[in-house]
Amino acid sequence: MHESRERWFGVGRSLLSDPAAAGAAAARDAVADRRATLLVVFASLPYATQAMAEAAHRAAGGDVPMIGCSTAGEFSPDGRGETVVVLAFGGTGFVTSVRAVPEGSCDLREAGMRAASCLDDIDREFRTVLLLGDGRSSDQQEMVRGAYAVAGAGVPLIGACAADGLTQTSTRHFFSDGTGVQVLTNGVLAAALGSDAPLGLGLAHGWRKTGEPMVVTRSHQGKIFELDGERALDVYVRRSGASPDLLTDPAAFFGFATVHPLGLSRRTGEDLRVIFAADVEEGSISGLADTPEGAMAWYMEADPDAVTGAAAAAATAAVDALGGADPLGVFVFDCCVRGLALGPEGTDAAGKQLAEALGDVPFGGFYSNGEIVRTTGAKGMHHLTVAALAVS
Repeated sequence: MHESRERWFGVGRSLLSDPAAAGAAAARDAVADRRATLLVVFASLPYATQAMAEAAHRAAGGDVPMIGCSTAGEFSPDGRGETVVVLAFGGTGFVTSVRAVPEGSCDLREAGMRAASCLDDIDREFRTVLLLGDGRSSDQQEMVRGAYAVAGAGVPLIGACAADGLTQTSTRHFFSDGTGVQVLTNGVLAAALGSDAPLGLGLAHGWRKTGEPMVVTRSHQGKIFELDGERALDVYVRRSGASPDLLTDPAAFFGFATVHPLGLSRRTGEDLRVIFAADVEEGSISGLADTPEGAMAWYMEADPDAVTGAAAAAATAAVDALGGADPLGVFVFDCCVRGLALGPEGTDAAGKQLAEALGDVPFGGFYSNGEIVRTTGAKGMHHLTVAALAVS
C-alpha cells in the first residue's frame, strides 16, 4: 500500500483455495477499509467464477465500479501464480466510468467504440482508457481502432486481453457499474480513468530486428500468405532457422514459432507479431493480430537480458512518463507467451527486476493474451510485450 495526499493505491493477492474466499481476501487487502474509485480484479481460470467476483465486490463495499478478467496467471510484489489479484485506487481527484460490451452484440470495432464511450463521462486534466479485451480473437486491433475512434489522439489507451491459461477456449470478464456483478464470456470492458495528477504509460519487449526487411505482399487479417512475393512459410523457415521437421508437428511448430516473432515497423519501434500456426499446403503463417499488406516486417531475435528486463523497463518508462510526479502504484500487463521464452527461472528473474525497479511502489497485473498501448496513431495492439500504467 502506498498513500499520498489522501490519494491511495492498494494491491491484494490471495492464495486461498476457495474462489469466493480468495476474492474477498484480496479485495479487503487492496481497499483496506477505504472508499475505492475503481476495483480491478484479475483471476486465473479456476478462480474466475461468479462467486469470486461477487465476493470481491462485496468486500470492497458493494457499490464500487469494477472491471476484471481471467488470466494466464497473476503477479504482485508478493509473488506470482494461479491466484486472485485485486488492484484499487481512490481519494481526491480520481474519477472513473465503466462500460461492458457482451460478446456477439456487435463487431469488435463497434465493441471498442461502445466500451470507450465511457470517456464521455470524464472531465479531468489527465485521462486514459483502460481496456480489457478477449485474447482468443486475432482481430483485437479492430477493438483498439474502435476505441481510438472515440478517444482520439489526445487520450492514450492501455490494457490487455483476457486469457484462459493457454487453452484458447473461453475467457471471463468481471463487471459492475456499482450495482450488481456480471461475469461475461469473452466480452470487452473499459474503464475511463480521470485524475488531477499525471498518468504514465510504458512499453517494452526485448526483441530486436535482424536481417533485411521484408514486405508483406499478401495477407488477410492475421494470416500472412506472402513475404517479398514468396510463400510466407518458406521465408519464415529460412529466416528463423526452423527445422523442416516442425512443419509436420503443429504442437512443435507452435512451441518454436511463438517465441520467434516477426516485427512490424512503427515510428516508435516495432510491433511484434506472434506466429502460432502454419499451413504447409498454402504456404501461409498465422499470427495473433492483423498484419496488413504493404507493411515492412523483420524477423526478430531475442536479446536475453532485454527480454528478462522488459517488465522492469516498461514500468520504469511508465513512472518516467509521470514527469516527476510521485507514483502511487503501477498496473503491469505481461504477455503469457513471454514465459515460454524466459522459462521458470527467467520469469522469476523478470519479476525480481520489476520489484527492484519499483522499490516500495505497489504493483500488480496478469499474464495476458495481447497487450494494449496506444499513445500515437490508431495502432496499439501488441504481443510478446509488457505494457504498464503508472498512477500518481
